[in-house]
Amino acid sequence: MPIKLFVVDDHYMVIEGIRALLQNETAIIWLGHATNAASCMAFLQQQLPDVVLMDINLPDKSGID
Repeated sequence: MPIKLFVVDDHYMVIEGIRALLQNETAIIWLGHATNAASCMAFLQQQLPDVVLMDINLPDKSGID
């Protein structure tokens, strides 16, 4: 069963770099990305990824919180 991944980072270049590294991985499904905590929380109300890869320095809230 593939791993469902969601990425949260405020730098688009980081998001695209991670996506490029993982695009050929058949064991990972890219669910999407968010650039701030509010967008992340809205997404998580709709879908449940297996893994959230999150920056801890987001513009609107700490990724640790």
